[in-house]
Amino acid sequence: MKNLVKTAMSAALTVMVSTSAFAQGQSLVFSPFSLDIPAMKDLSSAIEHFSQEAGISYSSLDPKADPARQAQQLSQVIETGKVTGAWALAIRTSALRGVLQSAMKKRVAMVVSGRPEAYGMNGPQPGIAFSDINYSVYGGTLGAELAKCINEKSGGQAKVLFFGDSAANKAAELTDKAATTALANDAPKTQIVAKTDSRDRAESQQKTAQMLQANPDATAVYASNDENALGALKAFEVAGKKPVCVVAGGGAQEVRDGLKAGRIFAIVGFDFQGDAAQNFKTLQTLMQDPALPGPMLEIPVKVTK
Repeated sequence: MKNLVKTAMSAALTVMVSTSAFAQGQSLVFSPFSLDIPAMKDLSSAIEHFSQEAGISYSSLDPKADPARQAQQLSQVIETGKVTGAWALAIRTSALRGVLQSAMKKRVAMVVSGRPEAYGMNGPQPGIAFSDINYSVYGGTLGAELAKCINEKSGGQAKVLFFGDSAANKAAELTDKAATTALANDAPKTQIVAKTDSRDRAESQQKTAQMLQANPDATAVYASNDENALGALKAFEVAGKKPVCVVAGGGAQEVRDGLKAGRIFAIVGFDFQGDAAQNFKTLQTLMQDPALPGPMLEIPVKVTK
């Protein structure tokens, strides 16, 4: 995350500097989950840098992962007129419903994580931009990349071991459904012969070994996270086999090393540097005119090969 934030700073720098003439009198506050989290502290530093280059006064809050405290802190700076813009990573969206209403009344622009309905709102709101993950796009991209590999390296046919999203929630359901749909559409002769989920590498290795015993001709792996991919690769190695196609969701260093070594076909992850840049640029626009309806932003999905 630290490297992504640094890259985001340089990637967005030109945009920030070019709009600094419009920033007179503007002030921005950032409210993360907690500044005790290193990645959140790094992100705060990046936003501070963006703000300095744009000529915007900057401050950060630290709710310490407490949704009530986050709402109280944001309400205070908005109600007292200390800021013209706020960026919040919501700890609990329902706790910030009143904050968003107050921001619109005070003409304070905001970028918040989540979707409008999570805040009791329908559609775009003046001065408020919502930022969320499109799990269908994410899963669909993973499935499409596995299909590309199978089409390129296995004649469009393969038997797949499928490690689905282990979160066991609606987001996981959307991700897995989109992945299986994309795989079926793009490589229709391919068959998913076993489905499971796992949170850690040891469990992933064990489950892959079991699935290989039942399906010794499996040659492809859909891995929803880094540990699934690494565990599966180890199980194939122990079994004296080599998978033809592996795609992984995530992007840890070991997985990137596997990509360079040709053991993994593609890594699909979220482009946090692009997200940081688009969020800041959107907030700048809304701070200049809080009456504008804010857009629904999505964290970009990035494919690395």
